[in-house]
Amino acid sequence: MAQTTRAGNKRQTPSNRRVADKKQATNKNRINRAAARRLRDNARAMAGDIDYTFLCLVVLLLSIGLVMLLSASSPAGSTSFGDSYYFFKRQMAFVAIGVVGMWFVSRINFDRYKPFVPLMMRVCVIMLILVAIPFIGKSYNGARRWLPIPGIQIQPSEFMKPVIAMYFALVISQGKYNLKTIEGNVPFFAWIVFIVFLMLCEPHLSGAIIIAGIGMTLLVAGGTPIKPIALAALPVGSLGILGVYLFSPVRWNRIMSFLKPFGDVQNTSYQVVQGLYAIGSGGIFGRGLGQSIQKYGYLPEPYNDYIFAIVCEELGLIGAAVIILLFAMLIVRAVRIAMNAPDTYSTLVAIGIAAQLAIQTTMNIAVATSSMPNTGVSLPFFSYGGTAIMTLLLEMGVLLNISRYSKRND
Repeated sequence: MAQTTRAGNKRQTPSNRRVADKKQATNKNRINRAAARRLRDNARAMAGDIDYTFLCLVVLLLSIGLVMLLSASSPAGSTSFGDSYYFFKRQMAFVAIGVVGMWFVSRINFDRYKPFVPLMMRVCVIMLILVAIPFIGKSYNGARRWLPIPGIQIQPSEFMKPVIAMYFALVISQGKYNLKTIEGNVPFFAWIVFIVFLMLCEPHLSGAIIIAGIGMTLLVAGGTPIKPIALAALPVGSLGILGVYLFSPVRWNRIMSFLKPFGDVQNTSYQVVQGLYAIGSGGIFGRGLGQSIQKYGYLPEPYNDYIFAIVCEELGLIGAAVIILLFAMLIVRAVRIAMNAPDTYSTLVAIGIAAQLAIQTTMNIAVATSSMPNTGVSLPFFSYGGTAIMTLLLEMGVLLNISRYSKRND
């Protein structure tokens, strides 16, 4: 009996207890890993095909965009760099990287990105702060929007567009804040105001509007009542934008050129008027692919913000209408993916990306047609820009990934 007691006491020593706890923890970790493998296997088994309709729309818009970029940029490339394919070749390199990234992102279970979303948000904020610092951020045409990296320049605001959608979607889906109350919305509005402030320091008004629009859309989709947002955001946003224009002579001139486009044709309204000339001269059927006149030194940077004017000039009203229809179909399909997504987080991310596509496309076409003041916003899939096209294709990969786990892909 004493031996049994001594043996029992020996088994209960701290050293033996630690060994037993270690074995128990090891067994528990082994069980957790096995459970995680089963969950991944089940997720793979549940995953279906990607939304091929959405993929076809992406490929179609990207192909048309590259053709139009080649046409719109060839005179500028020949004049500035002695190579009419200069901008096209660089864009093709960025597209190749973006397509590989899109395929990679579309194949990995979307839930694996979740733990890294807060880190991505912090990195984007740090990059936006670095851009605002003189001698670090790269300036062009009076705006400091780029971070120079050997060989390329990246535009942090392009990364912030999808990241803010993912971050807001993550926080909203966790249910920590009651979006029906004012207090629940305060943290999100604080983030929007902070990021918009950083964007305006560049300055990048169009990017600030797009990011604010993405944030507001996600709040409404997450449960925030529309009426309080409208009552708060419309006057504050309008006064903020008006203040930016009032304190910036360049932007005030853009308002004047919008109100009176032919008031100062040789100066403040020059780009607006040349864009309208390009649209008007295209007529119903257009001059023909590659036959634009305005791209030959008349319309500044026709391969960027005003590429839609070249589209109208070369393809006419019918071609422009077809492209607008393709964009509308892509956005509707993105919303469909969101509505069929398997969980709240995926739904909100898809809605955020769809909102970005809708806001940015609408703004670019409105600027090109002089339906709103010039804010310098690119047209997705069409405008020249490495960071923009790579980020956009990664976003398309995210939507394709979500579509694999949707309830129905038809």
